[in-house]
Amino acid sequence: MDTPRGPLLPTGTGWAHVERIDPNPRLGELVGHYWVARWEIPADADHEQRILTYPACNLVIEDGTGTLYGPVTRLSTKRLSGCGSALGVLLRPAAGALLSPRPMHEIVDSSLPEGDIGLDCAVPIDAALQAAGTPERQQAAAIGLFEEWLLARLPDGADEDGLLVNRICRDIETTPGLQRVQQLTERWQIGERRLQRLVRSRLGLTPKWLLQRHRLQEAAALIGRGMGPDLSHVAYALGYADQAHFTRDFAAVTGMSPGEYLRQVNDRGPGR
Repeated sequence: MDTPRGPLLPTGTGWAHVERIDPNPRLGELVGHYWVARWEIPADADHEQRILTYPACNLVIEDGTGTLYGPVTRLSTKRLSGCGSALGVLLRPAAGALLSPRPMHEIVDSSLPEGDIGLDCAVPIDAALQAAGTPERQQAAAIGLFEEWLLARLPDGADEDGLLVNRICRDIETTPGLQRVQQLTERWQIGERRLQRLVRSRLGLTPKWLLQRHRLQEAAALIGRGMGPDLSHVAYALGYADQAHFTRDFAAVTGMSPGEYLRQVNDRGPGR
């Protein structure tokens, strides 16, 4: 299985497991996937999950409370303790602007409480996740409650602009060699100003940022799969003119150089 794009190696002790689950096909243009996190951290231990998030909103339900997180431009970190679980929903780029009462650029690197988006089922969703039964039954019940709410909240699904931004983001994620905004405008026959407005209104970001984030996610995945230690080859494979430019971009977002991340991968070793 390929290394998932987004998560970086965790730090600290204890264990944390994240399972991804596909949405109901009716929600395929609103939900990318669900993730259910479960963790068990020894007392007085420190455990930190680190993620280069996808360019979209995440809705997280934990301890009976729901929070809508806007796109995160920096490295997202979460310190875990004790035993716990959470249900997360990675929304498609189309969905965030339909749920948020505020313009998307205002919730980048920020969040909204459940009341602002009309989420009234966080408590029963969390209860379903903690109920007796197998993890599969717990997850199915929790996700079922969320999908009932989302179908009622957005009965018409994604709008035309949302569908377009979904397709453009999917193109960036799946097409090797896409590195410049001009390539996007040519592929989608769309003016650069129109593309800029579309991405800002639906994600609060820029097309250039989308391209860079995908390259950095790909870089972390390549290093995590052991493509190093030739980091100049990684930089070249991702279209960087030189390793120095790649190093600056990677460090600016993650707070560490590609070489430092490679050492963490090697220190952790296979299967850990």
